[in-house]
Amino acid sequence: MLSVIEVFAIWKLIRVLTGSTLISNGNKSLIGRVSGSIFYGNAVLSLILCWRAVNTWKKLSINWLRVETKGLLLSPDFSIKRKITFVVSFITLCAIIEHTLSMIAATGLDCPPEKYFEQYILSSHGFLLHTWEYTLWIAIPIFILSKSATILWNFQDLIIILISMGLASRYHRLNSFVKHVVRYEKRDGNMEKFKTEIYYQLNVWRNIREAYANQSALVRQVDEELGALLLLSNLNNMYFICLQLYLGLRKVDGVLINRVYYFYSLGWLMVRAVSVVLAAADVNLHSKRALPYLYSCPSSSYNIEIRRLKNQLTHDHIALSAMGFFYLDRQKLLQVAAAIVKYELILIQYDK
Repeated sequence: MLSVIEVFAIWKLIRVLTGSTLISNGNKSLIGRVSGSIFYGNAVLSLILCWRAVNTWKKLSINWLRVETKGLLLSPDFSIKRKITFVVSFITLCAIIEHTLSMIAATGLDCPPEKYFEQYILSSHGFLLHTWEYTLWIAIPIFILSKSATILWNFQDLIIILISMGLASRYHRLNSFVKHVVRYEKRDGNMEKFKTEIYYQLNVWRNIREAYANQSALVRQVDEELGALLLLSNLNNMYFICLQLYLGLRKVDGVLINRVYYFYSLGWLMVRAVSVVLAAADVNLHSKRALPYLYSCPSSSYNIEIRRLKNQLTHDHIALSAMGFFYLDRQKLLQVAAAIVKYELILIQYDK
């Protein structure tokens, strides 16, 4: 059903571009139809990619469990459940508030209750329906599917954030274990060691190195499964942030509820987009945090496994990517912000 709406939205957009339909506000109608096509196009692709992620989750979770339980055993992260509960609750609450404000702004506070549903559909889906095309049997499926598309838009970002938190948590525990071992090496660095102690020390560092190698393989597997979803999420968020800024530069309706909705919607879009990038970037950030501990390891305890681990962490680039087009790290966030600022400066200069 989402695909049917998307095809119909593209058909309406083509009619505007070819001039085969008569509209009053051409620029405004064109922007609305492009945005509507992108919104439902994102919903269709998101549904397909989330369905694919669900189908591959069993294989991925088995591998994830194997990484957690075999080889180096680390203490569990007791705070991860609380963090995940907070993130899910926060995103759900903010998304509900944002969508509620959008429904109120679409009709205004003075809309009669008996006319609310019709006015809401015609206002929010003007790119699909004209006033003379409205019927209740068309409006009800559109209303349901618009809520489904909104849920999918938030859900795709939530998947990326939660899985990134899980990967970063594992790296954090590995880094803490390395810090503890290096502290032990510093304390007993000047003590004479027997061959059994040297062998035990070497074995510990080998297990640590293998744990990092297994973790990097897990990150690459997750990246392979979620790369398309990461690309879709970042492109979609960037488009709608630019759209909101563009509409804000042109004119925001003087009605208070419209101004409240505009600023809240823009702020929520930015928070969600930044959260996706920062959560994914934390995987790259935590993958390198053990290096300072390794460099501070005393020379008397230095061995071949420490050197191998140091080379592995230095030269192995671990990061989630958008199908290989770009890697998500903290520098990428600044690059995207700079691109948006350039876009807005061009609009201010040329928009009449």
